[in-house]
Order: sequence, then C-alpha cells, then structure tokens
Amino acid sequence: MVGWVVRQSGFTLVELVTVMVVMGILAIGTVRFISDSSTGFATTIVRTELAGDARFAIDRITREVRAALPESVRVTGGCIEFIPVAAASTYTTLPIAASASSFKAVPIEPMPVPVGVRAAVYPDSATYQLSGVSAISPTVVVSAPDGNNEVTVTMSAAHRFPVESPSNRFFLVSDPVSFCVVGERLWRYQGYGFLTTQPGVGGLPSGLPNRALLAERVTTAIPFTVAPATLVRNAVVEIDMDFARGDDEVSLQHLVQVRNVP
Repeated sequence: MVGWVVRQSGFTLVELVTVMVVMGILAIGTVRFISDSSTGFATTIVRTELAGDARFAIDRITREVRAALPESVRVTGGCIEFIPVAAASTYTTLPIAASASSFKAVPIEPMPVPVGVRAAVYPDSATYQLSGVSAISPTVVVSAPDGNNEVTVTMSAAHRFPVESPSNRFFLVSDPVSFCVVGERLWRYQGYGFLTTQPGVGGLPSGLPNRALLAERVTTAIPFTVAPATLVRNAVVEIDMDFARGDDEVSLQHLVQVRNVP
C-alpha cells in the first residue's frame, strides 16, 4: 500500500508580524514624506506671496523716493516724507532782490506740466517753510515757448527766492508724500499740504483717496533711516522691512540714492 504525504506551506505568525511591522514603517514614512512635501509646498507659496508683497512695496517706495527734491527727505518714527519732483529745468531770470509774479526759463520737459505744481530753487533744510522768502514758490503755470525759446513761469502770488542756484537750476514739485507703517500695515499718504514739522500718523489723512494701503504683515515698526548728503556722496535712504505670516518671514534691505544737485 502506497501512502502519500501532503505538505502544506504558509507563513508563520512571526513572519506575519514582521511583514506587518515593515509595512507599518513604510506607511508611516510615506505619510510623513507626503505631509512634509505638502507643508514645504504651502510654506513656499506663503514665502513667495510675502516676497511679492515686499518687492511691490519696496519698488514703489524706491521709485518715488529716488525722484524726491534734494534736502526734502525726512524721517520720524515709522514715517518717511519727501517732496516729489515733477520736472526740472534752468531759469534765465529769477526774483531774488524783490518779489515778482513770474520768471523766465528754458523750456521744460515734459510738457504740459501738471496742475498745482510749485517752483523750487536751491532747497535746504527749511524747504517745507513756505511763508515769506522761501525756496518753494506758490503754485505756478508755465507758458508755451516764446520767440526766444523761453517759457514764462507765472506764480499765483508774488514771491522771491532766498538765493540763486549755483547751476541756475529749478524744480517743479508736487505736494509732499508720506509712507508710514501703522500696526502691521504700510500706507501711502498725499494731499495734506506743506507742514513745517513732519506730521505723525495722527496728522495725516485717514481715508481715500489721500490714504492708500500698499502692504500688510509688515513687522518692522521703524523701517526708514536717512543718511544725509555730504560733499562726497548723495543722501541715502535705507529701507529695512520684515514681512511675516505665521512662522514664515521675509526680510528685505534696500538702499535708495537721493540726488543731491540743487
């Protein structure tokens, strides 16, 4: 009689437990990898958005400050203020000894000049002082060139300037502009006129159109400093701003040269 022996094969309990442990480790690693990748992607998006906000704000401030009237940039607290230049040219006559309502100049580019601008000649630390004899005139209008290729700059009231410019240069300027950090927001202010003392936030406009929001999540309370001009270099404005959202932060430092040719 012939007998047959049937052998059955399978996994032992130890082998099953080992496989389960290995699979658990792989699953945990896979989940952690996916989680870390998702977190890294989200962090990259946040930092990209912060960097975009920071670049926009810095570029806007840089573009405007670079065109500021010499000696007009001043800083207090979290605010920077300056007088924007709309155009510039050279004059051929200028009221110095006595007040006059107009003076002659070389044609100005670009033409026509904006409405409400003022003439500024050889600005100094008292630039914002408009009463009496001052470096900035009342508002002006500019005529078309005459037969001598000169324009007439007519002031809204008789005025005289304190001194001549060494290069006979004058500027056409708009009203002052301020950038301020309030809380964690960066605001731009305009339309508040010339004030002898730099205004704080309480003395600036509180609504549109003279207050505009440029950026949020600014964590630097005092982001502006000014190095005054010397005989060997122009004035320099340093902008140092931190932008943060949650645990993510972007820091930008930027230097802006302000022309120093009065």
